[in-house]
Amino acid sequence: MLNFSMEIKNVDTREKLEKLYMIYYKEMIYTAYDILKDYHEAEDVVQESIIKLEPKLEKIKQIECNKTRAFLVIVVRNIALDIYRRRKRQKLVQIDGLAENLPQDNEMDFDLNLIRLDEAEKMARQLAKLDNSYADILTLRYFYEYSNSEIAKLINLSEGNVRVKVHRAQQALKKIILEEGSISKNEV
Repeated sequence: MLNFSMEIKNVDTREKLEKLYMIYYKEMIYTAYDILKDYHEAEDVVQESIIKLEPKLEKIKQIECNKTRAFLVIVVRNIALDIYRRRKRQKLVQIDGLAENLPQDNEMDFDLNLIRLDEAEKMARQLAKLDNSYADILTLRYFYEYSNSEIAKLINLSEGNVRVKVHRAQQALKKIILEEGSISKNEV
C-alpha cells in the first residue's frame, strides 16, 4: 500500500507524502484506472506519482485544498497517459515498425495575454474547453509556475516536447479566447 515510504529517508517529507496519499488515494487511483483500465498499473502510477512529488513538496503549501488535489490529478493523469502511450507505441512498432515523428519546436510569447486575463473564473471556463492535456500543461506552466524543464521531468516528456505542447495549448486557448471575443486580434 505505502511502498514509497520505504524509499524516503526524511521523516517530515515521508509523513506529508503519506498524508497526501491517504487523502487523495481514491481520486488518484480513479484517474489512473480511467486511462489504463488496469487496477494494478493504476496502483503503480499512484505510487510513482507520490514519489515524483518528493522534490516538489515545498511548493505544496496546504495538503487539503483544491489546488493540491488538482495538481495531484494532473501528475497522475500524465504518468498514466505516458504509460498508455508507451503501451500503444509498443503495439504499433510490433505491428508495422513505424517510428514516431516529433513536431518542430516553435515558441510564441503568450504570457502577456495570459496575465491580462486576470479573472480566474473566466480562465477556468476557457481551460475547461481545451483538451485535458492542454489544460494540464497550461495549468502547470502558468498557475503552478513550473518551468518547461520541471514540467518535462514531472510528466515524462522531453523539454522540447513540453515547449511544443505549451505552444499548441496556447494556440488552442488563443482560438477559444478570440471566438469568445474576450480580447481582440490586435491584442494577441
